[in-house]
Amino acid sequence: MVRLDPDRYLHLYREARAADIAIGKADKASQEAQHAAISDKYRFYQDFDLIGTREHVLYAGALKMHSLEDIEAHYLNIVKFHALQRVLDEDWRMRSDATSDSDLEHLEKYIQKIKDTKFRQRLTAAVDELTAYKLAKYQLGQSLSVMPKAPVYETGVLAVYDVPHFAEIRYGFHFKDTNEFGLYGCFYPDDRDKPIRSFYRSDRKFEAEIYLDHLRIDEPI
Repeated sequence: MVRLDPDRYLHLYREARAADIAIGKADKASQEAQHAAISDKYRFYQDFDLIGTREHVLYAGALKMHSLEDIEAHYLNIVKFHALQRVLDEDWRMRSDATSDSDLEHLEKYIQKIKDTKFRQRLTAAVDELTAYKLAKYQLGQSLSVMPKAPVYETGVLAVYDVPHFAEIRYGFHFKDTNEFGLYGCFYPDDRDKPIRSFYRSDRKFEAEIYLDHLRIDEPI
């Protein structure tokens, strides 16, 4: 879920953390009533396994059988049950909380890494798309048309602009469906065979250079 919609997962964890804290502060009668309701819904521990599939089956595929709302509700019930067991069952009191402020703090930072990674991967794919377009134009003996404020390449979801720079070849990318802007630059230093490439978030004028704190992984997320 954190891959699919990082912000939605962050909201869910905040809700779970709030429920975890509220259960700890509730009176015993309320705790017991909540415990009875959840125990009636989940008669056996195995009922908490929403997927309930074989070990080799991919979770991502198995979860497709459930809506996001159902997954969120199931997750919250697991957190609540854990919290209730800790306050009502002495054998559970030495267990750690299901959620924590430190995990929430880490999640808030990690969510941005996921979003930056998704954006960088999309920006990289767009650069590859532009490169293929430039190569096709070159093979036809043509070059990119550079008109003031006009895109050098455009599709239904992407517009690419030439961005003048004193040291780099730069292009600005506008992703129309999400209204996000990115900058790509590359230059060829004398002592290297391969170019040095840079990727940034940017603004509508392609003036901002916002660092992408991405995860160092290659597979798409």
